[in-house]
Amino acid sequence: MGVMLMGLAVTATSGMFLAAKWQMKMQQRQIETTQAARAGVDMIVRDLRLSGACLPATGDFIALAGTDAGETDTIVTRTGLTRPNLSCVRSTVPSGTVATRSSSTVPVESSQGFTAGMRAYIRHPDGSGEYFDVSAVNGPTEIGKAQLLSRDYPDGSGVYAVDERRFSIEPWSTPHGPEPELLLQIGSKPPQPFAAAVEKLDIHYELRRNCPPCDVVGLPNSGEEWALVDAVQLSLTARSELPDVKGDYYRRTVTVDVKPRNLMPR
Repeated sequence: MGVMLMGLAVTATSGMFLAAKWQMKMQQRQIETTQAARAGVDMIVRDLRLSGACLPATGDFIALAGTDAGETDTIVTRTGLTRPNLSCVRSTVPSGTVATRSSSTVPVESSQGFTAGMRAYIRHPDGSGEYFDVSAVNGPTEIGKAQLLSRDYPDGSGVYAVDERRFSIEPWSTPHGPEPELLLQIGSKPPQPFAAAVEKLDIHYELRRNCPPCDVVGLPNSGEEWALVDAVQLSLTARSELPDVKGDYYRRTVTVDVKPRNLMPR
């Protein structure tokens, strides 16, 4: 009888221990999932709020871009880089010179703050422009470029150092097999995983048009519409990396509205 009672006690205790262990494991997965969702949202929100700073406020709209793919949207944020003294890293093509389409260099009044490997934007006085990668800094008044330009840029054209970030969801190889990941691509560098097991990124744009209520679109369809963006509605869903015993994943969705501060004046 004593042995039987001891066996029952051990069985009950083991069951309670296993249940507690499983509960702790599920709580840990919930914490990790919540952290992944918040990390992804926090980074995108930060970049959205900074987008447009130190970049041209007229001409082609370049602060934001993206694609509309249902629940796996992409968004591109662009912010001008700053020097240690917080001044914007930008310059102009000097008087009497031209940044020619076929040249491998761009003349600038000052190359201070530009470095090899960074992204740059050159803006024509007519308001249009294009991106290129800085290949080298050849001296105090010249930077190299890795691509040919589509046109010549005369003196007075602006040259801006750009922090360009692209957020997207793609399958990523993990020890458990392919998993959806929030990827971050900086400039022309290869995309890298930023937040694990993020499976949904749904973005809408509120335009300062027909207010109230203002128009909300899945993606602005022109530069004129991008210039009307007043707020970005962001919804991100992360799931646990592994399912529970029933095959169900724990999911956490974070939804925020963000007002970029530095977009083109209306």
